[in-house]
Parts: sequence; C-alpha cells; structure tokens
Amino acid sequence: MQSNTTNFGRCMRGFASVATLTAASVMLSAHQTATYTDSSVLVTFGDIPSYWCFVFANYLISAYGTLLVFLPRKSQLWQLVVALDSVLVVILSSSCSAALAVGLIERNGIPHARWESIYHQVPSYCARILSACGIGFVGVVIYLLLLLLALQAEFNSILIDITL
Repeated sequence: MQSNTTNFGRCMRGFASVATLTAASVMLSAHQTATYTDSSVLVTFGDIPSYWCFVFANYLISAYGTLLVFLPRKSQLWQLVVALDSVLVVILSSSCSAALAVGLIERNGIPHARWESIYHQVPSYCARILSACGIGFVGVVIYLLLLLLALQAEFNSILIDITL
C-alpha cells in the first residue's frame, strides 16, 4: 500500500487530524447563558449525548490520524489501514450527522411538534455547534478521500500481481 505512505497521504492525514481536533475543540467551547425575565440558564454542549459522541469520535480519529502520520513507511501496520479507515469513516460520519441533526433542531425547532427554536436566545452557542459540525464534515471528506486512495492502491496492486 504505497500510496498511503507517500508524503501526500501523510499531509492529508495531518490535515484531517487537525480538522477533527478543531471540530472537537469548537464543540467543547460551545456554551452560552440565556437570560429570561427572572432567571438565567447556562446552555452547554454537554447537555446532549449526541454532542459527546461527536467530541469522542473526533478526538479518537484525530489521535488515529496523528499516529499514522508518524508511522514508519516500512511498517506492516499499513496493511490494516484500509480496514481501520473504513470503520473510522463510518464512525466519524455518523457522529457528525447525529450532532448536525440535533444542532439543526436546536436552531430551527420543529413547529408542528411545538418545539421552539433556541437560536434567538443563544445564537453564539448555535453558531459554534453548527461550525463544529461543518469542520467535522471537512474531516469526513478528507478521510473518505484517503480511504478511496487506499482502496485504489490495494486494488491496483492486486490487479498488477494477477496480470504478471
């Protein structure tokens, strides 16, 4: 699997690690106090389990990508990269999707269910949540491209070996 061990692959993994680390950090900083007529309420990302899943998945995948950046080129662990990349792309995309779904419900509400939007009370909180989801999806796209490159390299080596 030579294409994964090239400098381009390592650079892309570095960018993906930075994107997922940034997404998790932005999500962790999402909090704002909403003031009502007689009380104030602190709204944080920790109130919703989907956001915890998002943070955990992004930190996990950021650590994985960082380890692969520093993995020696001749290591036999590169043979596991296709399998691990496919599993981690699914985990990352599902956690980003769940967080985005909850974030959009918080931002827009569901009028026919009479769930009101909280966007007008805590706009900074909602902006951080949606920004974290957007940055997380950048990481998903980069890891998906890396997975496709790894699959292409594996299938090319199989096809070349068969035709010789």
